[in-house]
Amino acid sequence: MFLSFILLLLCIIAQHQRSNRRLCEKRNLTDLVKLIAAIAVVVCHLFTFYMHNPAWAAESQFGSLSVSIFFFLSGYGLMCSYSLKGKKYLEGFCIHRISKIIIPLLTAYIIYIPILRLINHRGGVIEAIQRLFSSNPLLPYSWYVTEITLLYLLFYIVMRFIPRYKLPALSLVIVFMLAGMLLAGLPHWWINASPCFIIGLWYYKYECLLMNQMNKVKKWHFITLILLFLCTYRLDIVQDNIQMLSRWRYTYASFYLVNILFILLALYILQRVNFRKNIKVTQNCYYEIYLMQGTIFLLLDTMIHNRPLFFILAIVSTIISSLGMHWINKRIMRVLKI
Repeated sequence: MFLSFILLLLCIIAQHQRSNRRLCEKRNLTDLVKLIAAIAVVVCHLFTFYMHNPAWAAESQFGSLSVSIFFFLSGYGLMCSYSLKGKKYLEGFCIHRISKIIIPLLTAYIIYIPILRLINHRGGVIEAIQRLFSSNPLLPYSWYVTEITLLYLLFYIVMRFIPRYKLPALSLVIVFMLAGMLLAGLPHWWINASPCFIIGLWYYKYECLLMNQMNKVKKWHFITLILLFLCTYRLDIVQDNIQMLSRWRYTYASFYLVNILFILLALYILQRVNFRKNIKVTQNCYYEIYLMQGTIFLLLDTMIHNRPLFFILAIVSTIISSLGMHWINKRIMRVLKI
């Protein structure tokens, strides 16, 4: 249980540290976390769909947890910017903020569609548009960018047009959106990490109060939270020993609960850790990593049949190509004055 070991190690480190700085004052740390989370998603997809090793696939089911980090930090970041800038933040929001998500998605499609047609003789712009909001978009794993765009639009609409109780209203609207996705039969990965966006919104509002409460957390409470997360994360092991929990409804519930428990643990670690300010992520290419992985997998899978070599080259190539795409996207935004 590699992830469990790493998480326990980080929890032990956090137990012996204390920081009074808010997350918004730890930009270097949150940028590094987002970069690690993006790479973790790539690793998860490789083990799940390409490595053909059930043991490793079971150990690497942390893609959803990584996405929950993105959702949480996105909600937190939006609320932070709105609280600092007020209505001024909403001026040109759709052009300046949402375009920074849409442009990387479009450039990723521009690269992916010709390669898909060259290799598999299928795919096109019309099919990409038709499948944009489906459970299986043409660009692999791009559903996250589609959903985060919807959440950003809901944030803008509520903050712009709802006069009072903005945060409760936004939370309720998002819950209705997720319920609609559930009723529409979208797969659970569209939904199970999204509540972390709501947690991010509310956490910013009550951050100072919650920081004080974190400093008062007793060790046995913390250990209980860790054990609860581990049992939920590897419920398959628990179900092998406790037959009563082997029913599908418990498995399905764990898909949603595990992300919330993970965010609580991650928050505790991030809030307490003192991070050196001179360690900085100079290229914030985590969107591009997320969007370019499908193209790299498609290309390498047709050329490399040695799975360990494929695994290494896929990770390295995804990171390198995402850096290049990030550079291109920045130039496009600069030309468009976004």
